[in-house]
Amino acid sequence: MEEIISVNAVNANQDKKPEETNKDVYEQSVANTVSNAETSMVKQTSGIDLDKEIETVVKTIIELMGIRVQVKVSLMEDRYYVNVRSRSSDGLLIGKRGTTIQSIQAITNQIMKHRFPEVLDIFVDVAGYRMRRENFLKKKALAVAKIVSDTKREMALDILTERELRIVEKELAPLGTVKVYSIGSGSKRTVVIAPNV
Repeated sequence: MEEIISVNAVNANQDKKPEETNKDVYEQSVANTVSNAETSMVKQTSGIDLDKEIETVVKTIIELMGIRVQVKVSLMEDRYYVNVRSRSSDGLLIGKRGTTIQSIQAITNQIMKHRFPEVLDIFVDVAGYRMRRENFLKKKALAVAKIVSDTKREMALDILTERELRIVEKELAPLGTVKVYSIGSGSKRTVVIAPNV
């Protein structure tokens, strides 16, 4: 039976012109290649759980410091938010003025961007500290901006990191009644909110 089918297939191909036979074989080959590539791409992207990858990287970095932690990863609108919890080492993980957690975040972003170049930015937090700090800065900046607008006098904020300065600038930009600038550099940078004249 198989021999008859193959003979019939050969006879069907003999009825076609040589160009048509080559064209059909070529089109079928291209279709198979495209289909295989699409299947491969779907497997690669669907097979990767980025939340789990990020969790593993952060947990490994912190455990190498000798601290046991629980890590929760969630996708926010424009970034991955990683919240780290430890039993008694939150202060150590945060570091002075948040420097340790910023370093952990920088290393995590470097590793993940190297592995997956299209991954969104990763924001690492310890027990919600950085989120609370961000909300506090926004509220404080708005309160100081109102005072500056009313009194027409400059006011200085506490020493802020570069990231915190950007948060304050972004929060006050829509107001238009005040401007933000800094004096000094590095850890000695003082942020000033002044009336916009």
